[in-house]
Amino acid sequence: MKSFRNNLDAVSSTLAYILFSSIFLVFFVIILINSNDTLIKGPGNTVVKEQYRDIGNMISTTITDMYFIVPENGYIETNYTIPEEIGGETYIINADSASIDEIIEVRSTQSDKIISVTLNGIASSMSINGTAYSSTSNHRIRYKNDEP
Repeated sequence: MKSFRNNLDAVSSTLAYILFSSIFLVFFVIILINSNDTLIKGPGNTVVKEQYRDIGNMISTTITDMYFIVPENGYIETNYTIPEEIGGETYIINADSASIDEIIEVRSTQSDKIISVTLNGIASSMSINGTAYSSTSNHRIRYKNDEP
C-alpha cells in the first residue's frame, strides 16, 4: 500500500491550476482597469457631443425659422426649452461670434467638449448675439426687424 504522505502525483495538477488561475486573474484585472475608457467614457463622450449638436441644430433652426417668418418692421419672440444638464455637465450656448463666423457654439462648463453649428448664412444679414446658460431650462429668442 502506498503512503499518501510521500505521494506527489497530484502536485503538478494543483500547481498548474493555481498558476493558470493567477495568470487569468492578473489579465482580468488589467482588462478591467483599462476597459473604463473604452467601454464607458468613449460612448458617453460621443452621446454628449451628439446631444450638444442636437441643441445647436435646434437653436440654428429656430433662428432660421424666425428670420424667414418675421414681418417687415415686426417683432417676433419664441421660447425654447433645453435640458439643464447633459451627461452630468452644465453647458453654455454662445452666439456672440456668430456675426463673423456664422456659428452657434455649445460648450461644456466642466470639460473640453465643444460643438459648433452653422447658421446657414443668416448672420450676414441680421445681427445674432447672445449667450444662454443651461442652469435654467426655459429660454427666449427675440428678433426685431426695423428695415423698411
